[in-house]
Amino acid sequence: MKNIFLICSLLILTTVWGQRGKDGNKVVTGTETVNAYTFLTTNANVGDTSITVNSSALNSNFIGNITSGDLVMIIQVQGVSIEDTTSTTNVFDDSRFHPTWGRITNYNNCGNYEFIQVESVPNGTTLNFDCGLTNNYTANGNVIIVRVPRYNTLTINPGGILTTTQWNGTSGGILAVEVLGVTTINASGKIDASELGFRGGIAYDPPSDISGSDRYADDDRVEGAEKGEGIAGDQIYYVNNYTGKFNRGAAANAGGGANAHNAGGGGGANAGNPNIWNNGVGNPDISSANYIQAWNMEDTITGLNATTISSGGGRGGYSFLQNDEDELNLPPGHTDWGSSKREAVGGLGGRPLDYTLGKIFMGGAGGAGEGNDDQAGDGGNAGGLVFLKTYNAISGDGDIISNGQDGGDSFGNAPAGQLAGKDGCGGGGAGGTIILQTTSTVSLTGQILANGGNGGNQILDIGSFYFGDLEAEGPGGSAGGGYIAITSGSPTTSTSAGINGTTTSAYVSNFPPNGATSGGEGITDIGTTLTFFDLTASDVAICPNTTANITANITGSAPAGITIEWYDAEFNGNLLQTGTNYTTPSLSSNTTYYVKTCPGDFSIPVNVTMSACGTSPVSNFSSSDSTLCLTNCISFNDLSTNTPTSWIWYFFGSDSLTSTQQNPTNICYNSTGYFPVALVSSNGSGSDSLYIDSFIVVTKPIVIANATDTTICSGDSIILFGSGSPVNNYSWLPAAITDSIIFSPSATQLYTLTGTDSNLCMSTDTITIHVNILPTVIASAIDTTLCLGDSTTLSGSGANTYIWDNSVIDGAIFAPTNTQLYTVTGTDNNLCENTDTLTIHVNSLPTVIANATDTIICSGDSIILSGSGANTYAWNNSVIDGVIFAPANTQLYTVTGTDNNLCQNTDTLTIHVTPLTTPTFTAVAPICTGDTLLPLATTS
Repeated sequence: MKNIFLICSLLILTTVWGQRGKDGNKVVTGTETVNAYTFLTTNANVGDTSITVNSSALNSNFIGNITSGDLVMIIQVQGVSIEDTTSTTNVFDDSRFHPTWGRITNYNNCGNYEFIQVESVPNGTTLNFDCGLTNNYTANGNVIIVRVPRYNTLTINPGGILTTTQWNGTSGGILAVEVLGVTTINASGKIDASELGFRGGIAYDPPSDISGSDRYADDDRVEGAEKGEGIAGDQIYYVNNYTGKFNRGAAANAGGGANAHNAGGGGGANAGNPNIWNNGVGNPDISSANYIQAWNMEDTITGLNATTISSGGGRGGYSFLQNDEDELNLPPGHTDWGSSKREAVGGLGGRPLDYTLGKIFMGGAGGAGEGNDDQAGDGGNAGGLVFLKTYNAISGDGDIISNGQDGGDSFGNAPAGQLAGKDGCGGGGAGGTIILQTTSTVSLTGQILANGGNGGNQILDIGSFYFGDLEAEGPGGSAGGGYIAITSGSPTTSTSAGINGTTTSAYVSNFPPNGATSGGEGITDIGTTLTFFDLTASDVAICPNTTANITANITGSAPAGITIEWYDAEFNGNLLQTGTNYTTPSLSSNTTYYVKTCPGDFSIPVNVTMSACGTSPVSNFSSSDSTLCLTNCISFNDLSTNTPTSWIWYFFGSDSLTSTQQNPTNICYNSTGYFPVALVSSNGSGSDSLYIDSFIVVTKPIVIANATDTTICSGDSIILFGSGSPVNNYSWLPAAITDSIIFSPSATQLYTLTGTDSNLCMSTDTITIHVNILPTVIASAIDTTLCLGDSTTLSGSGANTYIWDNSVIDGAIFAPTNTQLYTVTGTDNNLCENTDTLTIHVNSLPTVIANATDTIICSGDSIILSGSGANTYAWNNSVIDGVIFAPANTQLYTVTGTDNNLCQNTDTLTIHVTPLTTPTFTAVAPICTGDTLLPLATTS
């Protein structure tokens, strides 16, 4: 029985890797192309199970030729019918002279597509399928067969690009992938088909120029430039099947080429509203009043005015103007502009396509600018087609892009005396098509873009000594937006149109668009029209020689008319029955049946195994997880009935391949993917019972712990925040910390960040925040109490450098004028700062007054000197305060008064001393006896 089990297990693994998931887990780290291409050589019809192709090898980018169980996408990219009247009897019956040239009259089989599984490859030009085709295909409409890789999981790492090759007429331009498990596009990774779709018109000089052509199609280059490629064909096809590849008519969704002489090319188109194409004139830029005035002059000429709204591509700018006239008042087509009259003959914008038909397309390419100086701009390539067909989530922070290319500029390097950049510019390529079809949801947080390309610009270069006309030519029209369809989700999408080109010519400086317009918006459709389904079935166990009733179920939205079919072999088997249930014949041994749907592109095995019956066990188990995170471990719980006594577990892809425990724990996996688990339980009778289940192992998110700073000073604040991909939420330990919240750690700490993704898978990262303590700063001074006029020195300690307020320099002598609080800031080697304060008390000086009992005395007189206004006094000249003394002569006395704060001040006093006079007596005249002599006093 166990040998049978191992054989069944090998069959199961062969089946898992034989169809869906057969190409394993894909990890994209660089730029990779993964599809192979061929093309249909004979028409194919609904119901056909075989097609004839150019080569059935389809081995480019694969390790071998295509074989049974491989998947192809069939899509007809071209082949619509367009209006192409060529009447020569009446010019007005000839659509070459009307904007209706190129109108889609029948989509035919263009846009038909399907995915289908290869059943066999009998020879080098034939592919056989296990279901009939659901559409008709016309071989001469470019039906492309794309070999689609069948990945188990798809991961695009940062910097990885999944892409395709440039469309070349029979291959490239289409990127199609099937993924059974999870698709993850990590940040700065992308899926990109930008500029890889239909090819833009090529600008080249004609042998001569015929200005003023009114034709919308012609096979002669002298009248106009080359159209872009689109669903009506390429430029060679236009020549062989229509009236030519030149001139301004839009061939279906391709932009028209510009008419002679020097008009701009039209932008391509993809999705939009086919009812408002408005003759391909596009959407005028009305961002200024000047522009509005200029556009409104065109109303009676082409029907375009400032209120015109169009879907599809933008129109190319006016033809050559030679004279410097008033662009805001002289309409296009007036003879005053010069020989080519600045006519509105730019290429028309491509027509928007009708996606309500259930078809899909690539965007149309831009038309070329018309030129005769070898400086015209090419039309831009359109975006390609991206089709992801997945059976699980599409997630991550990366992008999916299929933008159109900008139209080519007209520019050059002008030698002396010449002007360069004097040709028409190319129209932009339309945005491509992105289809994300999944049974799960699209939770991508990056961008999904299918934007149209911008119109080309005329960039004039004026050589030195040039004195000629600053002529203007037509800028390019921009392209319309693309088409995005998604089964479910709410990702960020854009299908914006590009921006019309402009000219730098000073002759139309008030109206740089010079007739070029922008395209219309594309379409984003989420959850409306795109559907998807899956098929499931469970294995059964029966008693020998009995029948089994096996059942298959469709989940999701299946197409109308789908049938479920049961076969006895994976490929080329016999059809046993149709419907959701199949009752087998009586079986005596283990048997595998295969069930599939048509339409459909895979089959799944259903195993019917023999049980011992009676008292034999019926194996069953449960697991602790249905989705396991990489490197994590899982446990299993035996739920078998009928009392088994022994167990053998098989863990395919794990570190522990087998176990005999009843309830195994810690079974670990180090690779991603779907992994089967089998249990064989036995009881005393020796009977065995088999039960198989599977679960998925997914990658863990990338988590990075960040901080605004990792080394701080005590008291500073920081912000901890997490980044990574794909992460839904973050948590920190210590638990008090919240992501992206300001806080101040008190000490050096290790912080642990845990990031959790949508699968609840967790990864961690750590970061250490170093907290340096603040220095202990001490402010000191030689003296903290001063008298006015005294000096002191302030100095700090405890740090490396110090800064004082009030312009004080650390360690310098200074004399404060009043009592003051001084603050010192000290900075240590870690640039951490702390402060201290110090008050310097400044006492005012006493007001000292020198007093005397008298300030003017006679020699020999005495006085008393005394001071006031202080506590103690000291006099010069050995005078003692308050003591009587007699100065000998006039003298200046200085008193020094000292108050209680020991502060001193002085005052001075002059004592004037007048010397005494000595009297003398002088005889005045002789006297006689008896006369009285009176003395005569004199002084000397």
